[in-house]
Amino acid sequence: MAQFQTTTALMWLVLASDANAHDWYTGKTDPVLHYDCCGNKDCHPIDSSNVRMTKEGYFVRMPRPTYLNEPQEAEWFIPRDRVQPAPDDRYHICERLMTLYRTITPHMKFEAYQRFRWTCFFAPPGTSSVAQTR
Repeated sequence: MAQFQTTTALMWLVLASDANAHDWYTGKTDPVLHYDCCGNKDCHPIDSSNVRMTKEGYFVRMPRPTYLNEPQEAEWFIPRDRVQPAPDDRYHICERLMTLYRTITPHMKFEAYQRFRWTCFFAPPGTSSVAQTR
C-alpha cells in the first residue's frame, strides 16, 4: 500500500510540474496580428538547431511536415516584430492545424487539405531580435 501511495504522489507531482511549465502560454497573443497563441496543445519548445536568426527575423525548420498531404516547406519565416521573449532559455512556437480549400481544374471541384500554420514565436531573452522593453 505504501508503494502505491508513493507512486501516486510522484505521478501527481510530475503532472503538476508539467502543467505549470506551460501555463505561461495561456493568455499570450501575437504582438502584430493579436491572434491568441492558445495553450498547451498548440505551443511547445523547439530545438535551437532548428532556428536560424537573421537581421529581419527568424527562420524555423520544423521536424515534421507543415502539410499533412503535400510536400514539406523548408522553413517558416518569423518577422522580427512578431518575436516575443520566452521566460526561459529556449525557443517556443505555437501552431495550429488549419483546413484550407482549393479548386481542382478542369472540374472546378473543391478539395480540402490541412496545413500547419504558426501563430506565435518566442525567443530566449537576450537574443538580438527580442526587444528588451516588452
